[in-house]
Amino acid sequence: MNLQNMAPNVQRALLLTLVFGALAAGIYLFAIESTETALVKARRALQEETARHQTLTANLARADEVRDALKTAEDALAAYRPALIEPLLESTAMRAKALVDGLAAGCGLVGMEYEALPPIDLPITAPGPARRFARCPIRIACSGTYQAAVTFLRCVEREFPLVALGGLTVTARATPDAQQIVFVLEWPMEKKKGATAK
Repeated sequence: MNLQNMAPNVQRALLLTLVFGALAAGIYLFAIESTETALVKARRALQEETARHQTLTANLARADEVRDALKTAEDALAAYRPALIEPLLESTAMRAKALVDGLAAGCGLVGMEYEALPPIDLPITAPGPARRFARCPIRIACSGTYQAAVTFLRCVEREFPLVALGGLTVTARATPDAQQIVFVLEWPMEKKKGATAK
């Protein structure tokens, strides 16, 4: 097909068709297709943001449940807080002395000496978060009668129900009123970072 043999109107029409075809192809390639790609990316981003929003909404709804559970747990712990041994002058032995010296004197024990032993982690069978509480053993050496020791332990049990007896040694002496007695009382304590028993 020779363009020179064609009528000028046909040549013009053919040229315009080619120009408009090329123009349409250019518009499609550079405008419509890139817009479609941008729309697909925008749609995907919108779906991701919608999913993230739904997750955040679910977490916020659950936050009230977690807050209520935390309050319930804190309320349950509040009853035990007074039983926790807190250091006095940075010493758990000093705190134990302040708490039980009066009881010991009332039971007839004398020569009270206090020593804090290293804390003992509570045994937990299931793995979980870091342990928050431990047992703080306090070694108490004194002298008195066997009956005074028994009376003292009963008083400690009545006054401090969460304190456990970790050990008891009675060394016989010639005088019944001066038996050498060593108690190891284990107090519940809250573990604090960097804190040690003294």
